[in-house]
Amino acid sequence: MSNKQFASLEEVRKKEFLGHPVGLWALFTTEMWERFCYYGMRALLVLYLISTLTDSNPGFGWSEKDASELYGWFTGLVYLFPLLGGFIADRFLGQHRSVLLGGILMAVGEFCLFYTEFFRQSAHTMITPESAPGAFWCFIGGLFLITLGNGFFKPCISVMVGELYEKNDPRRDDAFTIFYMGINVGAFLAPFIAGSIGEKISWHWGFLTACVGMLFGITTYSLLRPKYLGHIGMKKTKAEIAEEESAKAAEPSPQTPQVSTAKPRLTKVEIDRIAVILTLTFFCIAFWSVFEQAGTSLNIFAKKETNRQVPAAVGQHLPGFLANQDELDAKIAMNELRSDLLPLMESVDAFEDDVQNLPEELRTLIFSQKFDEIETKIDELKGQLVEEEKAEFEEALANVMESYEQAAFSFRKANEAKKKAGFEELALSVSDFNSAYEIGKVEREEILKEVEKRFEEKIKELADADEETLAAVKEGLEKDVLKERQNQFLDQEKKNIDEKTAIYTFPTTWYQSVNPLAVVIFAPLFNLLWGFLRRRGLEPSTPVKFGIGLTLLSIAFMFMITGALNSVKTNGNAGAYWLLCTYLFCTWGELCLSPVGLSMVSRLAPARFASLLMGVWFLSSAIAGYLSGKLVAVLGSGSDAVSFCFGKQGGLADFFLILTLAPLIAGIIVFILSPKLRKMMHEGE
Repeated sequence: MSNKQFASLEEVRKKEFLGHPVGLWALFTTEMWERFCYYGMRALLVLYLISTLTDSNPGFGWSEKDASELYGWFTGLVYLFPLLGGFIADRFLGQHRSVLLGGILMAVGEFCLFYTEFFRQSAHTMITPESAPGAFWCFIGGLFLITLGNGFFKPCISVMVGELYEKNDPRRDDAFTIFYMGINVGAFLAPFIAGSIGEKISWHWGFLTACVGMLFGITTYSLLRPKYLGHIGMKKTKAEIAEEESAKAAEPSPQTPQVSTAKPRLTKVEIDRIAVILTLTFFCIAFWSVFEQAGTSLNIFAKKETNRQVPAAVGQHLPGFLANQDELDAKIAMNELRSDLLPLMESVDAFEDDVQNLPEELRTLIFSQKFDEIETKIDELKGQLVEEEKAEFEEALANVMESYEQAAFSFRKANEAKKKAGFEELALSVSDFNSAYEIGKVEREEILKEVEKRFEEKIKELADADEETLAAVKEGLEKDVLKERQNQFLDQEKKNIDEKTAIYTFPTTWYQSVNPLAVVIFAPLFNLLWGFLRRRGLEPSTPVKFGIGLTLLSIAFMFMITGALNSVKTNGNAGAYWLLCTYLFCTWGELCLSPVGLSMVSRLAPARFASLLMGVWFLSSAIAGYLSGKLVAVLGSGSDAVSFCFGKQGGLADFFLILTLAPLIAGIIVFILSPKLRKMMHEGE
């Protein structure tokens, strides 16, 4: 596109909507979709990782510890990469190209998360680099692309908002407030849309929804930019830079005495102010590492420990609900049990055939599951064989191990379905395989009869087909029949639901919308509060606001202590209000600290160190993001959760007690230091 097709800066600033340049609303929409993409993925990330491979909506089968560890690394990089992205944008690409590149990288990353589903088939217990390398590396690669894309996108689009206004334009602050609302609108919608699709339909469709959101954002930006943003964000050419420098050199300047070109030393005031920034930035780590539990421990608690059911009178008018979830889950699980016994039977048959090719003493160890003795026996037997026999023995052994793994996986899947259906747990032993075989026999015979009937009709069209093609056709027919029977079962069960007594279960991810909604509602009220106190000379200083924010965060997790105890009493059905109160107080703490902190850095930082100190501010968020996952991995993972006050009978109460005490202690220290810190700010000078 030629330069003539781009609006000039003067034209861009003249085109207004609701008192602001139209370009602001273009950037608002772009940022809204980018946040939709990011928060939609974040709401699903840990839930997807901890869902087992045998769930009706299967995930990675990871432990809470491993999932939280990965979440910590991911969140840390999300906040770290903007330092790299901002540097590359300033030196090489410009903001415009960085925004486009960042958006494309995030969309591709989300698509990688979606495409992971097509590589997962080989894993039996959990997704690892060994069990399913395609799925594992596709997923990790997707996460890396999202963090890298965010690094390019996030810092640059904010700079472009500022370029829409003259430096002294009084509308600048309002513009950033409007832009901040775009962030929270996207964050509010994402858990409802992408979260519901991911949790209720399939995780990978949720990731694809987030990808589509990012594509909407890039498309909106690309269509509106030429007319409403013009050259804003474009990297200047060497000729343009030279022209600006020539113009500056030609400007008359007042005669001034020659001064030294050496950089002046920092003054006492500047040193004090930098010390205040670094001190409060340090306490921010304590705040954000606890606040970011929204994506880890709070998300897991919402899924496993909270009652998410509402009466039909409320639920039937809302999207994303499934009626009588628990009752229907049990019936689905019973049907899954019957289906899962089919591959179980085939695996057992193959296993028994392969075992017959092994020496009797090794067969005995395998059937009695004395796995610690098997390896020793294998080495012993190998030593007794001649070279020609070893190859045959190793091949037979490999076949046995493969079929045993398949049989064990099928058995675990059937066993989990049986537990869901409310029946006794099957014991994992070879003798039980035979009884499981009998249970599934009738179901198997009915399916095979239907397959044979359809195959006879189909074979007339495949008269010239080879054996491999016919086998593939038969396998496809078997899958079709199985799927049809499952769908018929589900349709029938849904018809049996009595709407008068129906209970609806809403998705876990919906809790993630509470924080952005609260920000939209309460941010203007906090601004009014600070203004009201300022006019009366009662506005708290910046350090005191930090202390208030940390204290509010501590109060937030006090609710979670009670919620954890309530969950133990109610067998994992804690009231929804504990989480709602927690998110509300977390938001109030955020509003006391986040915008106040950004303002503090921009106000107090010496001009020549402003970018560096802003980078340090965001670096603290990167450290806190990593710690947020590490805290859960080390102290709050399932049965390994820390226990020192309430004991094991308290569930996660002791973990949430730590999250209550950490910000409270940090807040008290800030309150104690606040008179000294306020003096060091030198705000009157």
